[in-house]
Amino acid sequence: MPTAKKTRGGKNILPSDRISDLPSSIIENILMFLSTRDAAKTSILSKKWRYCWCRIPQLVLDDTLWDVSATNQNLLRKKLVEILYQILSLHQGPIFKFVLSINDLEGCNEIDNLIVFLSRGGVKEFTLKLWLGEHYRMPSSFFSCQELRHLNLWSCLITPPPTFKGFSQLISLRMRQVDIPPKVLGNLISSCPLLEQLKLELSENLNCLEIVAPKLKSFILKSPIKCVFFKNTPVLAVVSLVLQKNEEEENFRKVVKGMNDYFCCLPRLENLHLDYYFIKYLCAGGIPESLTTALIHLKVLKLSYVSMDVFDEISFVFCLMRSSPNLQEMEFSFYTVGEDEASDMEEFVDAQDYSDIILNMLQEVKLQYITGTRPEMLFIKFILESSPILEKMAIEPVADETYDDKFIENAILKELTKFRRASPRAQVIYEDPVED
Repeated sequence: MPTAKKTRGGKNILPSDRISDLPSSIIENILMFLSTRDAAKTSILSKKWRYCWCRIPQLVLDDTLWDVSATNQNLLRKKLVEILYQILSLHQGPIFKFVLSINDLEGCNEIDNLIVFLSRGGVKEFTLKLWLGEHYRMPSSFFSCQELRHLNLWSCLITPPPTFKGFSQLISLRMRQVDIPPKVLGNLISSCPLLEQLKLELSENLNCLEIVAPKLKSFILKSPIKCVFFKNTPVLAVVSLVLQKNEEEENFRKVVKGMNDYFCCLPRLENLHLDYYFIKYLCAGGIPESLTTALIHLKVLKLSYVSMDVFDEISFVFCLMRSSPNLQEMEFSFYTVGEDEASDMEEFVDAQDYSDIILNMLQEVKLQYITGTRPEMLFIKFILESSPILEKMAIEPVADETYDDKFIENAILKELTKFRRASPRAQVIYEDPVED
């Protein structure tokens, strides 16, 4: 027990406890590190703490708030409604950071009321992850959140009102499983003048998307879409395009731009990742020996599922390397075509002269799904001979029951011992695909 102290009036009182004596700013910082549920529990500590949790400027609502079976929809919805009512009735001051992430909720109209509440308080970070039976339609009040800086939406339906002019303060935007027409999406991006980071993981088929974003630095796309055009993206440095689209090559020709026209819109490109479908898309527009505008800032190049047995794809790879004098890292995953097609390419590859390409800055290379075909081995030979400061090359063979793993391993290792290395520090590491 604390020792009683006497006041001048002679009365005995207990000293105040240290928790209650903490400054309000310290209490707020402590609460910011707690979950919403744990922050609410601090109300029992003392009178001073009773309503402190109602003033913290962040609100995180997720599955940790209750112990209700996800299969019991009535209890889940009832509990959420109770929590939302308490927040709306007790919270004081603005909420700058908001996260709502709930699994298996079939519906809850009270979320609309919460978004109305947030729109009036100047919310800056907004994350909404809902797994409903259908996409959650964002209410019109959401589009009045004009102080938003970071926005993360999952499983939503976006239909802005005609008066919506964009989010003037938005810096980062992420959408996953969002239902939004391509024209609306393009208008949304172009109406966010400060946008720097954009990540789209959409499941709906889109036709073409035009990116107009003068401040954009990073763009990651993983969606079934036919084409992406860049327009007014002068500082875009990181680009990852995974189209996930089973389109025939002739369909690409309807919307394709040539490689020169495409890459001239990316003057500050530093990190590039393209998948099989986008490589096909660019190849359909014709492949120059080198780009008109060199990619002098490109340091990291990643190509997913490219073949050294296909003429266009070989030409595509060497065009990029010839046009990127400052490459530092490369990562390729390969696929193989039929034996007849592969044998047709061997004579072509043998006859090529790539002596004009020197990879002076290349330090690391990773090659996946190697089968040991002659074009693949000649490509490895070229990299080793053309990279004077190369430090590491990791080679991972294909893991497929149709291939004899031991035969591939022996064939690759036998060839590697014959290749000259321009860099005395170059390590070639053979990685077993079956090992963790």
